[in-house]
Amino acid sequence: MGSHAGASIAFRAALVAADEGLELHGLILNQAHHSGVKRTAAEESSVDDRVLPLPANDLLWELALPVGADRDHEYCNPETMLAGVGASRLRRLPPCLVLGRRKDPPRDRQRTLVEALQNAGVSVEAHLDGAGYHAMELFKQDRAAEFIAQVTDFVRRHAAPGAGRMSRL
Repeated sequence: MGSHAGASIAFRAALVAADEGLELHGLILNQAHHSGVKRTAAEESSVDDRVLPLPANDLLWELALPVGADRDHEYCNPETMLAGVGASRLRRLPPCLVLGRRKDPPRDRQRTLVEALQNAGVSVEAHLDGAGYHAMELFKQDRAAEFIAQVTDFVRRHAAPGAGRMSRL
């Protein structure tokens, strides 16, 4: 599982784990933070966003990406990343829960990721229209409870039989 930038890290780690033959039961991507050189409608409307305003978003990517790279780099743009991964590799991923918010600036990129996963045949549960904005579960108790309930439900449904049970020695 990963939230925000951590969602990209979790996604890449799951790909490597699947390549290595590790059995994964689920992958949770919460408000995956992506961007690209060409602005989406959501990004264009986020100039004055309370949590992730466009100038701050651009600065974050400038600091995070390799020197000389732009926001179409595979670490930033999901379209570039997915083009390099390929559908056959994506199909190795476990069921995915992808969460997003209606006012989250990267929401259009999250939809791109969901569509690519679905087109590759990955089982995806997408809830991209949650009320609020980026990282809202960190600021609002009711959104935190909603987030915890969604993750708990997904984990319970996808956990391996007997997972989490302590055995007696």
